[in-house]
Amino acid sequence: MSVIGAGKIGSTIIKALRKEKPYWTVIGTGRSEETLAKIRGLGAIATRDNKDACRRADVIILSVKPYHLPIVINDIRDVVNGKTILSVIAGVKTRLIEEALPGARVIRAMPNINAIVKSSITALSAGKTASSKDKAIAEEVFRTIGDTIWIPEEYMDAFTALIGSGPGIIAELIDALVLGAVATGMPRELAYRATLKLLEGTIKTLERTGWHPAILRDIVATPAGTTIKGIYVMELRAVKAALMETIQQATKRSIELGLEISKWLDRHINSKAEIQYREHSVQHY
Repeated sequence: MSVIGAGKIGSTIIKALRKEKPYWTVIGTGRSEETLAKIRGLGAIATRDNKDACRRADVIILSVKPYHLPIVINDIRDVVNGKTILSVIAGVKTRLIEEALPGARVIRAMPNINAIVKSSITALSAGKTASSKDKAIAEEVFRTIGDTIWIPEEYMDAFTALIGSGPGIIAELIDALVLGAVATGMPRELAYRATLKLLEGTIKTLERTGWHPAILRDIVATPAGTTIKGIYVMELRAVKAALMETIQQATKRSIELGLEISKWLDRHINSKAEIQYREHSVQHY
């Protein structure tokens, strides 16, 4: 198995595979010596040669930045016929990769940063030519970093916004709650630890009771109490609407990325412009 691109998600997958599937041969690619050293430190084979890495693998995980995809496609397109491609590149539809890599069987995946503690929820969508065996492989790979769920690809952009971007959005909310407590005089460390336990407990309550969040809110928000006063301010500031718009805008950006990448592929694959693109691209991933 080869992982093309050892950034945060790529290196996390490599680490999980080496731990959970020690009998699998894992190859990781990168451009910088720092990245290659990181791959070796995870117990995988490290190389700068994407083509050779794909030639040696039956399953290939594409984990590069979207704007590196044209380069990678040109590197590997001659050696992936009949192979399984698992793409974790945001915004890139299976159709685009299938068209760029004829003969490859493609599955699109969207994990999130919680993979670093084996708590990702990874959405999977199969391309037209993906087999049941390919699907089983995808599940086996991504269950090393958490849970998996199959969804229609039409929902993948929204899933990317909710689950892919979600940890960053939730982190922002946590920071706001902590700062609010600090503003009242509570020590920062105490506020932070209390907020994390608050979220943990609230999630457990919702999971175990099956309650809709509004039910829990109404139970806690007693008449003329502290909770309803706080919720009033949230409504006054349109916090719920802002969060809804946050997911909508992140979804829109995922769709835009897909359109941009489609144009890049048309422009750079098998074109003279690709050479200039390669020279000016970021030199490591």
